[in-house]
Amino acid sequence: MAIETAQFTVDRPGRFMGVGIEVADDASVSVTQSVGSHLFDHRGQTTLASIGVFADVAAGAPAGIARFAETGERPQTVLSHVTATLAHPFPASGALVGHGSSLFFDASTAVSGTDVRDEQGALVAHLVGRSIVVGRTPMELGAEASEAVPERDEPEPWSDAAILTELPGLDIVTGISTGTLPRGPLAGLLGLEVTVAERGVVQARLSPREWMANVIGSVQGGVLVSMAEAVTGLAAQTLTGIDQDYRVLEIGLDYLRSPAVPGPVIELRSDAVRAGRRLASFETTLCAADGTVYVRAHANVQLLPRA
Repeated sequence: MAIETAQFTVDRPGRFMGVGIEVADDASVSVTQSVGSHLFDHRGQTTLASIGVFADVAAGAPAGIARFAETGERPQTVLSHVTATLAHPFPASGALVGHGSSLFFDASTAVSGTDVRDEQGALVAHLVGRSIVVGRTPMELGAEASEAVPERDEPEPWSDAAILTELPGLDIVTGISTGTLPRGPLAGLLGLEVTVAERGVVQARLSPREWMANVIGSVQGGVLVSMAEAVTGLAAQTLTGIDQDYRVLEIGLDYLRSPAVPGPVIELRSDAVRAGRRLASFETTLCAADGTVYVRAHANVQLLPRA
């Protein structure tokens, strides 16, 4: 079946983040997004959290498009699991391109694989996403509402590198929790507030925002990637000394329930389950105040000398 790029558009979070999608004749997919300082973390770096929405599209769309190309059917699907394995560091500016294809699909589930590269062609991430067919249908928002995308606020600042080199990681995250150090543009975009900072443990909270809603009225899976990776990174930083930095190497998320938009506050917690000299492992959860678990994530983080 012939397919056209115009038949597949990104959702509200995708438009908010500037994600684009293009479909090739063989049903493979290219997903693009520009990165820059408006998506930096508190260190002034681009991370997986900066492109969480991009990752959702890149990890989920290829198999859905391949299904449509073969069967003509477009059932509503959501990601049930996504894994990101990181390679070269993310660029501070420029565009990222994800080239993805379907690995498998049947009537109820699908698997996609996508390589994400920078403008020089270096591999920065490999994504694998499993999606499932759900009974929910897109919300009847009306053409005007479905096209409306809130404008981004002026980006919040990040910390000067010279300041960070003088502080151990726990002091940095504590400073973010007390407001004496900036949380960074991405955390500002998410509305992430750190409430507890201890060695190997970070707790935070945020309220779902209008731009985060997907077509079924819940927080888009890529926004949840951003939340989980951001709080995991902060927990990793609490393990670092003055001469150390951290880098997430891989993270896998199980999506258990979907937070609503608008909806109650989301509570985030990341705990170190193993902390060695070079590698640390973390378990991260996103929950409702009543304990309902939305997301469980597991991540491996490299602890390395500061560049």
